[in-house]
Amino acid sequence: PFLCVISLIGIILYFVTSSDSGSLVIDIMSSNGDQEPPIAQRVFWALVEGATATALLVAGGKQSLGALQTAGIASGLPFTIIMCFICVASYRALAMEFGDLNPYGPAFAVSLVDPFSKLSPRLWGLFLKNLILSPSTLYGVLQKHKLGGVGLAVVAAVCKVGWIVLIICEVVFIYKPDIAIQGLYSVAWVLYLIFVTIITVTRAQVRAFYGIHGNPVEDFFATLFVYPCVLIQLEMVSKEEGVAPLMPDARYGGDKIIENHNSNHNHEKEAETMA
Repeated sequence: PFLCVISLIGIILYFVTSSDSGSLVIDIMSSNGDQEPPIAQRVFWALVEGATATALLVAGGKQSLGALQTAGIASGLPFTIIMCFICVASYRALAMEFGDLNPYGPAFAVSLVDPFSKLSPRLWGLFLKNLILSPSTLYGVLQKHKLGGVGLAVVAAVCKVGWIVLIICEVVFIYKPDIAIQGLYSVAWVLYLIFVTIITVTRAQVRAFYGIHGNPVEDFFATLFVYPCVLIQLEMVSKEEGVAPLMPDARYGGDKIIENHNSNHNHEKEAETMA
């Protein structure tokens, strides 16, 4: 009974806050963008939302509730991935704002989203190559930075191939349940996690080698969701073009960039003083 009461209170608080936020947004839209719409109008929209949800549940019964839960999970999963990247970006922005992170420090020249956001056939080709031949790219990175031999790349290749094969078998068993084997789906994702862990450790070691800011948690989730993009970063970072040009290193002109930035900032202050 105690857990039921706690769950009921949590559901009520969640629904009230969610309904209040949704009612506020609808109220602002229906008020032609007024940021302080009438409270009575917001109450009206909250009642309409509650009445609509109640009508749907009464009309559809338990089946409609199940469909609603499935739709919520399906729509929330992509948003969860986006939220992970938003959290990392917010942390880095705050770290730069408070001076804990040098914005002119070394960084990967290729962002994780560049293959999706830039019109670059070269990045598209690298993405497709790493999507299929990722163990080969991993082996090249390991050899370049002397982080491991062929054994680690072979383990990664076996895990990836096993993951793909077991997923295909699980799909086949859907249409042929008489030959189905229990547990293959779980084994497949365990193999994928091992594959992701190998690339995660490699990325963390490469970051440490070049002094690139980051942490293992970022490495893991980046590899988990977009491992081809991570391999593009690792493949290009070993070349001169692979490190961001804002790196404060004489080889990349970083010191000059910082000096020019400070000089321009001083000139702006002098101009403001004279004005």
